[in-house]
Amino acid sequence: MKVIMLGTGSPRLNKERISSAHLLLAGDLPILVDCAEGTTMQLVKSDIPPQDIKHVFFTHLHADHMLGYANFLISGWVEGRRELTVVGPVGTKKMHDLLIEMLEKDIEYRLSLGRPETGIRDVKVIELAEAGQVNVDLPLLVQCEEMIHNVPTFAYRFDWEGQSVVFSGDTAPPTDALSRLAKDANMLIHDSCLTLIQDDKAPNASGIWKNLQKEHCTPAQAAETAKWANVDQLVLTHFLPKMNPDLAYKEAAEVFSGEIIIPNDLDQLQVSSKVIAK
Repeated sequence: MKVIMLGTGSPRLNKERISSAHLLLAGDLPILVDCAEGTTMQLVKSDIPPQDIKHVFFTHLHADHMLGYANFLISGWVEGRRELTVVGPVGTKKMHDLLIEMLEKDIEYRLSLGRPETGIRDVKVIELAEAGQVNVDLPLLVQCEEMIHNVPTFAYRFDWEGQSVVFSGDTAPPTDALSRLAKDANMLIHDSCLTLIQDDKAPNASGIWKNLQKEHCTPAQAAETAKWANVDQLVLTHFLPKMNPDLAYKEAAEVFSGEIIIPNDLDQLQVSSKVIAK
């Protein structure tokens, strides 16, 4: 398995990082987890044809995790995708249906050119209301747990041929449910929004920082989850602008002794194949 970190940023504007988007590759099977603005072009830069992706998972429906879906939906269909399954919390179907309604004239025009309705009119949407196994047509075991955030948010675990990858989505501590979900996983990709930043000039920066602590994790908190879950690799993501990667690494390394990765956009990460002692 491999993960391409399409977007490692946050809602804050950052010329070096787009917002949240990840591509999981189980062999040649691509699975998109979150779809921030700019995701489709990040796929193209990574030599992944968007039309090849037939499964999208949303951790939650905040703008920085789903604003790229409209472009992905239309562009992939135009390029030849003829089936698509979308998984996410309750509200995902409404989001999808509203986009289809908004783009109706665009879709009608493209249909008039000779494109088929398959892949755009028949998208399958699966909404999650509780934790458990996700029943989706994939050759992987997919499980989810609900996280601590201000909207319904799910973390996902994908198991395939003896390897496992967990995506936390956005969450605040304590993350007991995430620790259970990630138990003995090879790779945990964890929200680490609360990294120290320098000279933040955003209006009401101190008040925003205080409130963010109710919704996100520090590198040390992410490392605590990784340590408890006995994962092999911890990947920190969801970074604010001007975060210091060295400090984030140091903070996590003081807690977690496994491999720690501070990725940049478009980094391709090989999932550890090590067998973790139970």
